[in-house]
Amino acid sequence: MKNTKLILIITAFFVIALCAVFLFAGPELTVLRYAGSNISDKKDVASDFNNTLAPVIALGAAFLTFAAFYVQYQANKQQRKQFKKQADDVLKDRFENKFYTLLELHKQNLHEISIGGYGGKKVENRKAFVSMYKELRYCFFIVKQSYQELKLVNMLAEEYTDLDLLKIAYIFFYAGVGIHSNKVNESMFGNSFNLELIIKVREKMNDLHKKHKTYLRDNAVPILQLDGLDDSMLPKSYRPLGGHMCRLGYYYRHLFQTVKYVVNQSDSLIDETQKMEYLRTLRAQLSDHEQVMLYYNAVIGFGRAWIENNYFTTYKMIHNLPLALADFGIIPEIKFKNEIEEMKKEGIAMFEWSEEDE
Repeated sequence: MKNTKLILIITAFFVIALCAVFLFAGPELTVLRYAGSNISDKKDVASDFNNTLAPVIALGAAFLTFAAFYVQYQANKQQRKQFKKQADDVLKDRFENKFYTLLELHKQNLHEISIGGYGGKKVENRKAFVSMYKELRYCFFIVKQSYQELKLVNMLAEEYTDLDLLKIAYIFFYAGVGIHSNKVNESMFGNSFNLELIIKVREKMNDLHKKHKTYLRDNAVPILQLDGLDDSMLPKSYRPLGGHMCRLGYYYRHLFQTVKYVVNQSDSLIDETQKMEYLRTLRAQLSDHEQVMLYYNAVIGFGRAWIENNYFTTYKMIHNLPLALADFGIIPEIKFKNEIEEMKKEGIAMFEWSEEDE
């Protein structure tokens, strides 16, 4: 289409140029001037036309040369666009292949999560996250009760927030209790928390870990209570507080790398809308309890990069988190209060359980 327009422009130029020559030169250039003249006068016809039309022909030749180069330029430009599109298509295919490979690996990681239970039974896959959630919540109740007991008898001068207590609970939940686990959780605690509190909590958790089966047999598994919260009970299908480091460490690392892989793609290849679509596909693989446990892993500091990189806010990786389950430690509405307000101004909901979905 562009080349057709160019040809029409050049043709119009020649027609206008020829008309201009005869218009401005007058009848002196016409053959009428030479009618009846001798041969020597007629020989001047070629000379007059040559002198007059030579610049027009030269200019026309220049235009034709320019047209040739322009056509070639357009062809090269179009070819470059085709090559770039082909290259982008190849890169996008590679991205999608890797993304869906990572997605498949995530599913495999989930299926490999297994907690050995009583009677040779196992708690596996998504059901394992339900049990781990109950165990973490119970750990928080133990820590909070121990903290209140020490404060009541003036044996603890430090003031700890529920988030601080949640960090203690998560470390015990994550590393477990026992000879080897104690070394791990002690290194995680460092000097950040009161030693009396840690010792008291560890004693209670050791007791539960060792006597859990006996409590089950006697139908006497302790039910813990805290003001403002529903009661909490340990899972009954396996011995609690054995630690979950071997299950959750690689699971969260791989999930984080998958999100990071999508987010870090060039906007020219995958724009923000497309990134959100891919991450929505990934998030759809996470159960409610998986998202709750991901939230707690992040807020206690183990997975702080999720928050620092805005994977929970901008990319909404816990959008489906049931807020009613995240009722201990620090609730999401408080943790992300400022972010929720800013997103609300833009008509965006961070959590579908509290506001209208996106």
